[in-house]
Amino acid sequence: MPSPNKSKYDKGRQELSLTSMYFNRYLLIRYTTAAFFFANLYWFVLSFSAVGFIKWWPLALLIITTAVAVEQASKYWRRDNKLPVTKIGYLVQLLSNFGLLVLVTTGFGPNVFPFFGPKGISLVTTLLLIGMGLSFYILARVHLIETNKDRYLKQIHRFAQSLE
Repeated sequence: MPSPNKSKYDKGRQELSLTSMYFNRYLLIRYTTAAFFFANLYWFVLSFSAVGFIKWWPLALLIITTAVAVEQASKYWRRDNKLPVTKIGYLVQLLSNFGLLVLVTTGFGPNVFPFFGPKGISLVTTLLLIGMGLSFYILARVHLIETNKDRYLKQIHRFAQSLE
């Protein structure tokens, strides 16, 4: 016969496992958010020499990305699937990358990214396209999570059922 302490201990471990699994449902979003945060931070620091509105653009993206990171961190304590800040943040990042891509391809690249020379514009274009792809993918993933159609949720439910 199992002791009551062991049963309580096992119940706590099972609950911790479920909490971790629900939190890991957002793992890719958290890593992508971190990547965008550091890319925008790098752009902001290197844009101090720019003049006008352009140097504040990465700061605005940094603030939005920070808000997304806070929402993602809160998912450890809340198991709901609503991600309004993440959705808005990645939509802003997607539209921002698209706008930057238009500026770069129309010849304004050195004004937006003064730390890249004319030869670096192809690298910037590639990075912006990758950023757009990641943003679009994360928005699709957010939609799946909010509608409870992601594969990871099915695994969580199977695990929870195995505990009963």
